[in-house]
Amino acid sequence: MTFYYTFCYIVFAYSIAILLSYLFLVVQSYRAQKKMKIDMPSDTTLKYLMEGSPLTPGVSIIAPAYNEEVTIIDNVYSLMQIDYPNYEIIIVNDASTDRTMELLLNEFQLVEVPYDIAMKVPSKPIKRVLKSSNPKFSKLVVVDKEHGGRKSDGSNAGINVCNNKYFVCTDVDCIVEPMALYRMMWLVVNSHKPMIGVSATMLMNNGCLIGDGRVIEAREPSRILPLFQQMEYLRSFLVGKLGWASINALPNISGGFGLFDTDVVVKSGGYDQTSMAEDMDMLLRMVTYMKNSNQDFCLAQVPQVCCWTEGPSILKAFYRQRTRWARGLFEIVSHHRKLFFNPHYGPIGIFTLSYIFLFEFIAPVLELLGALFMLWLLIIDGINWEASLVIFGMVYMFAILMAVCVLTFDYSTKAVNWHNRKRTYLKMFIAAMFEPIIFHPIVTYCSIVGYFNFITQTTAVWKPIQRTGVKKNKANKTPNA
Repeated sequence: MTFYYTFCYIVFAYSIAILLSYLFLVVQSYRAQKKMKIDMPSDTTLKYLMEGSPLTPGVSIIAPAYNEEVTIIDNVYSLMQIDYPNYEIIIVNDASTDRTMELLLNEFQLVEVPYDIAMKVPSKPIKRVLKSSNPKFSKLVVVDKEHGGRKSDGSNAGINVCNNKYFVCTDVDCIVEPMALYRMMWLVVNSHKPMIGVSATMLMNNGCLIGDGRVIEAREPSRILPLFQQMEYLRSFLVGKLGWASINALPNISGGFGLFDTDVVVKSGGYDQTSMAEDMDMLLRMVTYMKNSNQDFCLAQVPQVCCWTEGPSILKAFYRQRTRWARGLFEIVSHHRKLFFNPHYGPIGIFTLSYIFLFEFIAPVLELLGALFMLWLLIIDGINWEASLVIFGMVYMFAILMAVCVLTFDYSTKAVNWHNRKRTYLKMFIAAMFEPIIFHPIVTYCSIVGYFNFITQTTAVWKPIQRTGVKKNKANKTPNA
């Protein structure tokens, strides 16, 4: 019985700590949003202030591509629709075995050009660099390289080619909002400290209407699995990342769309080609480099949606993605353990990484133990059903309260201009009601499998999500020359 009460007290204290940490992030996110409304001008003003300014920094957009023939042309046109005065697009073909390179060559009239390549970070050899003979596509650079097997190798190859002070790493399947770079770079040029990374809110385009390389109508996913993920994404960016960024403790910048200081990335060694969590791994190495060299820095989060990506809509693809993420988290805890709970690394070490270890890394294991414990109590008829229902009801209502906060934040920040706000918020709220009992157990199971794969050193194979496509509206492709 001593074990029984000890375990119950541990779970109770742990649950209270999680609830308090969530409340802290909600408060910090709310404060950050209020400040952002004052500091961040409208899109029209942003463009007016930065478009003609000689102080507006150049940006390189790096998008590795491997066997992306289904979406490659549409997505390159999407990148060309970005409204920013000084940027280049670097598509890195990682020795695709399908028609990806052929389609690029034909559509954009590419020719091989001499190019000064500096191997600033490790990557597989670059075979050739191509640019378009058509002035309409002057922003486009295509890198054809030997197969590296992972996105990180393609990203490093893009870094070796780019010449701008800042670069954005993205997935080639992403649909980028036209004003995304203005929103991110405004935070860079107005920061009182060197800005080494900016995270942008990213949502799923499942269900959206796409045309002319952009999201014409933002709609909620029609299928239940992507709908759960949309709520998860909103919670992650508008509460989690925005809250952590408010105390300069952002732990991760998504590889889907994130901006980095090129020089700091190079000095930190670029992307680790062996890592299953290359995005978080690189940011933590950047933080380590800045702290160990006694340099001040800043990290930021943009609340407005800047990028749309297609999320897995079938369980098999979702399982593969989340087990890989869980394995990557275990890898981060193992390889960067000196940062955790370490005040030398500032708020990230003291707060964020401590939170990740206690409430993201340990949580799936504790939930599994709790489920087994409940099963044992059920067998011996030792469950206090009244107390159990009260506790479950409190946790469930808190989860619903979090969903209300997330949807309220989305509405107040105008992060997304949903096609039908009432229908969208209703569907996402209904999804939030079922998330704790349907979606969360699936995520927990995937986490346990990912941990097991890391511990047993099961061979890790990176596989891209099989794209199912999005709703399209036919329109003329008009690149931003």
